[in-house]
Amino acid sequence: MSLEITGRRRILVVDASERERRDTARILGDAGYAVDTAASKADVITLLGQHDYDLVLSDLKMRELNGPAFYQLLKECCRATTPPVLFRIERGYTPEYANFLMRLAAPVLMKPVPAPDLCLAVERLLPPDPAAPETASSLAS
Repeated sequence: MSLEITGRRRILVVDASERERRDTARILGDAGYAVDTAASKADVITLLGQHDYDLVLSDLKMRELNGPAFYQLLKECCRATTPPVLFRIERGYTPEYANFLMRLAAPVLMKPVPAPDLCLAVERLLPPDPAAPETASSLAS
């Protein structure tokens, strides 16, 4: 699913769970982001071909597209600039996933992720938006 909204930071949410995709898209949409969602490898390839993303939020343990396979696909599809990736995981992940995350130095959130924690993690990973107007706090510094 893709939302055509210009001028907003665009995030790709990848998760096999329809509920996770829907809830995450709602939370991030309410926070002001343009959000696209993907449930499969084919969806990811299509969306990466259509849009540039400021951030990708992905489940680590999807059957068809686990973390290492997803990251490789992302690098192949976004050769010029690979967006930052934030993985979400459930308890009980394997040493293989732990090693992958350590090698990548990827940020991770444990599911379920409370909305404020999700928004804070996203804000911290996104570089400053050059199109954003200066706020009173940035003018005071």
